[in-house]
Amino acid sequence: MSAAIALRAIAAYYATRDLELRVDGIESLPSRGAAVLAVRHYHHLYDGVALVRGLPRLPRIFVALDWARTPWQRFAMETLCKLAEWPVSLRSENVTGPSAFAPRETLHYVRRSIASAVKLLRQGKVLAVFPEAYPTIDPAGSRKGDETAFLPFRPGLLAIVAAAERAGAAPVPILPVGLHYVRGENGRWDVAMRLGDPMFLAQAPSRQALLQELAARVRELSA
Repeated sequence: MSAAIALRAIAAYYATRDLELRVDGIESLPSRGAAVLAVRHYHHLYDGVALVRGLPRLPRIFVALDWARTPWQRFAMETLCKLAEWPVSLRSENVTGPSAFAPRETLHYVRRSIASAVKLLRQGKVLAVFPEAYPTIDPAGSRKGDETAFLPFRPGLLAIVAAAERAGAAPVPILPVGLHYVRGENGRWDVAMRLGDPMFLAQAPSRQALLQELAARVRELSA
């Protein structure tokens, strides 16, 4: 079984069991060529399930694995991410204490994850990034004030797009993706995933302006 088929099967299992998923704005996703999805991070597991289950093109998801606490967790997750072609990074503020990773490894992982992400875009694939870096519902404890809160968007996804375009990729569309969750009485989640119109790095007055506009659109699409 290929990694793509396995991912689709796993996502189908969780979606059928736990979610009522609706996707709007799917026409904004190009039918071919590179694209970056800037996605609201609400649930540590179901966000990825919604992306894999709900999109016609299989996204590669940019993930952080610093939450791994044991060598076995680290090995298993890195192996799975390699098979899925998911770039693996580390959040420097989390590589402390019980993490299976050492602080000295952070720079290597960040550089490697960016190189992997750029390679995927040059190959014309879809890359999903969570610019908030942390979900609302997180086994490690939420960093957000409440379930409607958003964390500031980090600029890493724009650095990835810029590096890909410098390396010869065609202008990469950046799509804001909102996620809205409602817990039903039966325990299942009603999830609305909404894709917005694409934005382009070259058309923005600055990276900071683009990042702010991207964050605003993701918030709107998540309402």
